[in-house]
Amino acid sequence: MPTQRWLPFIAAVFVTSLIVANIIAVKIVSLGPFILSSAILIFPVSYIFGDILTEVYGYARARRVIWIGFACNLLAVAVIWLSIELPPAPFWRLGPLDSPQSSQQAY
Repeated sequence: MPTQRWLPFIAAVFVTSLIVANIIAVKIVSLGPFILSSAILIFPVSYIFGDILTEVYGYARARRVIWIGFACNLLAVAVIWLSIELPPAPFWRLGPLDSPQSSQQAY
């Protein structure tokens, strides 16, 4: 039985990298001749730590951490959505192209 000492750290890195990758995935960057999503920088970390979880702690425990990551991701999406939907403060003056709906013009 592997030690449980590193499990919280590995799970935290996995969940954090998963959520951060999903948040920053909308940013398109240019790396040399390649045009990529900025999530390419952090998503491999979630894959590596997910693989470490499976190899060291077993399939059942890794699956549980992955489901926890999924739930945390849903919570992050809900909180971000709620913050977008809340009315801004009166002094928060945004231009007509600064609304969340204006980002749809890119697609």
